[in-house]
Amino acid sequence: MSNKNVICELVMVTYDIGPGLSPFVAKVIKEIQKEKQVKHLLTPMGSVLEGHWKDVLALVDKLFQKFSPEYERLGITLKIDYRRSKQNRIAGKIKSVEEKL
Repeated sequence: MSNKNVICELVMVTYDIGPGLSPFVAKVIKEIQKEKQVKHLLTPMGSVLEGHWKDVLALVDKLFQKFSPEYERLGITLKIDYRRSKQNRIAGKIKSVEEKL
């Protein structure tokens, strides 16, 4: 069985609540933390998710399904990187850069 793990940068915001997005972001993060199949790293500009392709996309869909009825407008940005030969890429990418500093 080949590796189907991906690393994904997710930004999910609503434009309905004004300039302060942290209350909405906190709701999103709470939902992400419930998903045990997907690793998560919060960054100042979004979240990094890592897991099996289907699990990551299912989580993004779950977030959309949860918040789209509640808010008039959502902005969702996804960047996905797949590399067959690697796993544990969140930690590996950070470590690789830190070793070069």
